[in-house]
Parts: sequence; C-alpha cells; structure tokens
Amino acid sequence: MRLAHLSDLHLIPDGALEPCRLLNRRVFGAANLLANRGSLHGTDAARRAVAGVLGAGVDHVVVTGDLVNLALESEFALAADVLAPLGQDPGRLSVIPGNHDYYTSDAVRTRRFERWFGRFVWGVGTESATYPAFKDLGNVRLILAGSAMLPPPLCAFGRLGRDQMDQVFALARQGAEAGRFVVLAVHHNLHPQKPLRDRTGRLLDRDELRARLAESPVGLVIHGHDHHEHEMRIGSLAPGGTLVVGCGSSSVHAPSRGRHGRFNIYDIPEDGSGTLGVERWESGPDGGFVRRGR
Repeated sequence: MRLAHLSDLHLIPDGALEPCRLLNRRVFGAANLLANRGSLHGTDAARRAVAGVLGAGVDHVVVTGDLVNLALESEFALAADVLAPLGQDPGRLSVIPGNHDYYTSDAVRTRRFERWFGRFVWGVGTESATYPAFKDLGNVRLILAGSAMLPPPLCAFGRLGRDQMDQVFALARQGAEAGRFVVLAVHHNLHPQKPLRDRTGRLLDRDELRARLAESPVGLVIHGHDHHEHEMRIGSLAPGGTLVVGCGSSSVHAPSRGRHGRFNIYDIPEDGSGTLGVERWESGPDGGFVRRGR
C-alpha cells in the first residue's frame, strides 16, 4: 500500500480577517497570520501539494490536522475545496483535526470540523461519533486519533486522554493479531521542540503515549503540528520498532527563506515483510512538488 501524508495546510480565504470576526481569541491568531504565518502558507501551495499526491499513484491519503487557522466556516469551506480532487471516498481519504481546527469554543461546541470532515473519519452520517476511529485498508489498520483540544490563548496544547489511549492500543493489538500493519495518525508531535513551543504547545500526555508505543505493535505513527519534518524510531513490539514521522507543513512555499512545502508517501509491503519505504516530496522553485528521495 502507498499511503500519502499531508499536514498543516493552515488555509485562510481572502477577506476572512474582518474585524467583526476577531472579537475573541481569534485576535491572537490573526496577529500571528499578519506577522508571520500568512507569508509562509498559501492556498496555491496546498493545491499543488494535492496535485502532487494525485500524480504519485497512492492508495490512501491522510491529512493530520490544522487544515485552517481560525476555525471559521469560510476556512473549512476552502479546505473542502482544496481537498476535493482527492475525492469523497472515506476508503481513500482520512482527515483528523488539529488545534487550529478547534480554535474557538464555538467551533468545538458546534463540531465544525466534524460537520465538514467527519465522513473522512467515521464514514458518512457519523459526524457525532468519538475518537479514535479506525479503517482496515487491505493489509493496513489505520487508527485515527483526536488530540485537538481548546487550550488557553497563545497555547496549542493537545491531549489524547486515558480512555482514548486505551482504545487506540486495543485497536492496535486487534489489527496486529489479524496480520495487519498498524498505522496511528495523530496531530500533535511526539518529540520535544524548542523550549517555548514545548511549554505552550505540546501533547500533554506525550510521555505516556511514547511509553505505551514501546509496548505496542504500532509500526508507524504519522503526525503534524511541527511544521518542520521530523523522524525518530521507538523500540517496540513492531518488527524494527515504531517509526514516528512528521512530514512538515504541506502548504509552505517560501524558497527565499529556505522553507518548502512537504508531504510524504509510505510504501507498506503487502505481505507485511520487507522494509517500510518513505518517499519525501517537497516544493521546488516553481512551487511544484518533486520527489526528494528515500
């Protein structure tokens, strides 16, 4: 199976920063957009990443959160439009929320992300279901976890919680016992970042998750949140250990600043043997995505 991994699109449509929409914690996000993020992420770059994935011949695509910036209805509509070329089949596309998709209490209360993208988590008509979800895709069990939460202003914390974590690892064991390669998708990263970012935006139960992964058959963890690519391996019950990979942001295009959009493709052997392959793709000078190598 060829599994594509996009993340952290941070889409925002023209006109979304109207003052009347910023009379809550969105004012902090808007300030960040104007000062930094808006010059890095772009809708055109995200569309090119989607086109790159379509041209790479993949079986399934996972988007690991932060589709939007301020959790506005118009942002989710734009995200749906950008991802539309990937199709509407939950058997070929999975999407989980990030902290920016849960940016305000209103967005969380009305389950705005789930109304737009819940069918890519649980299937059609199940937007009110809870995390985690799972999909058996041939020889792969894909577990979709929800780490997004509503944190204090200027913070980007996440949490899985004990109940969800118990379910994640029960699903992992069941998948492995059925002979499937187990993949866990979660938004928040599992590695430490710079001190300030770690203090204000980490996965709060990261240490517990890492410890339980070491006793599990999960073969691959894919995540977002950190806009830079990252890879590490945790010794576990999976052959060769658990590979943990963040692809970085797929919508970045700022070559003059040394920043490029990225997505990954994971080649998972059909018979469960052999080495897991990782293709890394990034945006070139013209914005088109090219394979960088294994």
